[in-house]
Amino acid sequence: MQVTFLIGNGFDLNLGLKTKYEQFYPSYTSTIDLNEPDIALFKALLVNGGNYSRWADFERALGEHTKEPPLDKEDTLRRCLQDFKRQFARYLRAEESRIDFNACAGDMAKEFASCIFSHLDYLQPQPRNAIRDAFSSQNILPSRSDTYHILTFNYTTVIDRLAPHIDPSDFPRSSLGQVIHVHGTHTAGMIMGVDSLEQVANPDLFTSPRQQRLLLKPLINQQSGPDNDRNARTCIWNSREICIFGMSLGATDAVWWRRIGKWLTEKSARQLVIFSRSHDLELLLPESILDYQDSVQDRFFAQTEIPPESWDNFRDQVHIALNTDIFNLNPVFKAPLIGSPSPPALAAR
Repeated sequence: MQVTFLIGNGFDLNLGLKTKYEQFYPSYTSTIDLNEPDIALFKALLVNGGNYSRWADFERALGEHTKEPPLDKEDTLRRCLQDFKRQFARYLRAEESRIDFNACAGDMAKEFASCIFSHLDYLQPQPRNAIRDAFSSQNILPSRSDTYHILTFNYTTVIDRLAPHIDPSDFPRSSLGQVIHVHGTHTAGMIMGVDSLEQVANPDLFTSPRQQRLLLKPLINQQSGPDNDRNARTCIWNSREICIFGMSLGATDAVWWRRIGKWLTEKSARQLVIFSRSHDLELLLPESILDYQDSVQDRFFAQTEIPPESWDNFRDQVHIALNTDIFNLNPVFKAPLIGSPSPPALAAR
């Protein structure tokens, strides 16, 4: 059986990495290079636009600001986005380097593999039994070998650095398959932007493929050399189960939610698990918990092409794992150098 995990920024945050937009934003906007007036104007636009709480909000804002200078022209849009990517990649490399992999990679890898291969153990009994019943009805037995693919939407390479340390003898019935960076990494192929032209305020700016590649993530993903888009689609389509962890189900990644929606509706035995977190729910009130789980399902369905009148037909295939402690890998961090902030402040070029 094949299982595919889609992993987002929540994974890095669980590790203690400072990878939120609101954590990078101050260091990026605090330095101004007078020799780059367009980039200075872009930073002012970000400051005036607000401190977005999620990366999906920032990406959506990029599309909304394409009628405003300096994002209203191809050359300045290109220069600003490329500067942002370079500085963010530098920030992420510094942030990831805080983990002392020499001290903890083995332990982290074993715990990571255990979380992946035994992920159903983190669910409540009702959804866990429902998934197992769905599989057993299709003669998908737990004794068979399972392959787990990872589609990571993060630019960090933590999972790549853990994978070689997984000992197959510890998990004889399960194996790690492909690790695919859907949007590239902090060293190569970084993709950032929106899902479609419907999410840009100035579609007239994007009349050619060259221009569209600046901001349309699905297009550049489909045209890029590593062929991550095709490989990721194949992983999804061949899976019996898909798990989503640490992702906001935002509109700027809607192409993936549409694909998963189509995958889900093709066969009733296919199961989707969405790991979600809410700090406002009282365990005393089961009705509130169920309402919240329904709202997460609705948020997912709203991003798919499943018509609202059909949502109830598929709710039994979508399971919400709430406030679990999966992927708490407890990395060891290096002691910071005295007098050095972590990550280092971004110097003007």
